[in-house]
This record gives sequence, structure tokens and C-alpha cells, in this order.
Amino acid sequence: MARLIPVAEWAVEVFGEHKPHRHTIRNWIRNGLIRPCPKKIGRAYFCAPNAEYVDPRAERIERIARGS
Repeated sequence: MARLIPVAEWAVEVFGEHKPHRHTIRNWIRNGLIRPCPKKIGRAYFCAPNAEYVDPRAERIERIARGS
């Protein structure tokens, strides 16, 4: 199994000093905008180091462009 890291660490790795607020990250988790989905272990969320933020608007535009 892949190593999991805390979502706060993931945010620093992905966004650097411009990381979003922890409430924003929790909203993203609840809305399924981080893939693969983070796992809640105890009180904290952990995710794969290669997880990505998925912009739902970009996905919709791609579907429209493909015609599906």
C-alpha cells in the first residue's frame, strides 16, 4: 500500500506558500474534488502524495468538447 501523508502536507507540496485554508481543503474533501479521495483516520485526513485537485468546471468543459 502506498504511503499516506496528512492533507496539510499535501497542500504545502502542491500549492506551496499559497496553500488554501484548512476549511477550504475540508470542503474539497467533502465534495470529492481531491482524487484519489483522502481517507479519514481518527480525526485527521490523509491522502496519497500523488493526489490532485480536480476542477469540476474543467471536467465539464472536457465532456462538452468530447460530445458526451
